[in-house]
Amino acid sequence: MTAVHEISHDTVAAAVRGAGAIEHADGRVLVRRLPDWTKAQYPDVTIETGASFLSGVRLELDTAASLIELRLLFRRLHLESAGFPLRPCVVSVEGDGELLHFVRDEGDVLRVDADWTAHHVPGATSVIRARLPRGGRSRRVVVWLPHNCAAEVVSLSADAPVDASAHRAPRWVHYGSSISNASEADDPTGVWPVIVARRLGLDLYNVALPGNAQLDGFAARTIRDTPASVITLKLGINVVNAASMLHRTFVPAVHAFLDTVREGHPHTPIVVISPIFCGPHESAPGPTEFRDGKATTRASADATAGGALTLQGIRQALVEIVDRRSRTDPYLTYRDGLTLLGPDDAARLPDDLHPDAEGYGLIARNFVDELAGILPGDAVLDDLPS
Repeated sequence: MTAVHEISHDTVAAAVRGAGAIEHADGRVLVRRLPDWTKAQYPDVTIETGASFLSGVRLELDTAASLIELRLLFRRLHLESAGFPLRPCVVSVEGDGELLHFVRDEGDVLRVDADWTAHHVPGATSVIRARLPRGGRSRRVVVWLPHNCAAEVVSLSADAPVDASAHRAPRWVHYGSSISNASEADDPTGVWPVIVARRLGLDLYNVALPGNAQLDGFAARTIRDTPASVITLKLGINVVNAASMLHRTFVPAVHAFLDTVREGHPHTPIVVISPIFCGPHESAPGPTEFRDGKATTRASADATAGGALTLQGIRQALVEIVDRRSRTDPYLTYRDGLTLLGPDDAARLPDDLHPDAEGYGLIARNFVDELAGILPGDAVLDDLPS
């Protein structure tokens, strides 16, 4: 059986979930996780690259099809300068209780050399053919787009009609760093917020910006303007990695970020999550360097005398901020990141900073019950778009 029903780009765009911007260009559907207006508000190309990674982004379809064919153009990032390998892209297709994974190493490559010169290397379009059990009935099929690269949808076809799914669920908006993007996961469904969202049946919007969870105003305004039933903010690790703030600037920045988010969500539960364990920075500040594939720092603990931030200092500051604000904000709570992945789990951090696939699963298992416990009982109807 061949995929004879060509699905319009309008239907594809309507099926996208977990994205901040969707556009049609050159006969393709382009997706990114930050709204287009944010492009004018950041100076660093790495933010745009991270926003183009599709962690948590998926197509939700209603169809009776047993064959779905996707043509995708991937754009992978190869950071030769940091010694990070060029990883394949993975697409996961979920339907009828089955989860199929498709690994591809085609597509464009943005290669960044040791001197941080970027080179665009064009590549071929990838074809994904997912065969699902024939049920003779319409059901929801979810196509999880790659978590570790950008992807453009060139075409979608199937052996039966396809519509954008009418399924609605409570929306969870999560903000975080590369650890929340989880590029080291084996596939898109191994991203720890995705594991939690699938377990609880949530509509995830993963605002995870690798290296760039820096409490920027454009990120706060994006969350403020996005309908949500629950919000989680995983704060601090990138501030230490980049040595971008001192204690003096970090505390007001967190308050400002929370103030902005609260403007759009006065009664939505918000959980502030502090960093998971990272040995090099527990008591020594950044900036982070990578040597022989391991995270390290050239700073000493003595640097904290000038207000430089360590992870221990970040956690203490966040405890104090949430304690102070929660006296008048009953919907704000704190979760210690060490309870998600702590020093006893250091073996799950191959580079001493990012978890491996098992580590991401551990974070998800340790957080799922807490998120379930604070989700409003009527969340399916609260703060969701019509």
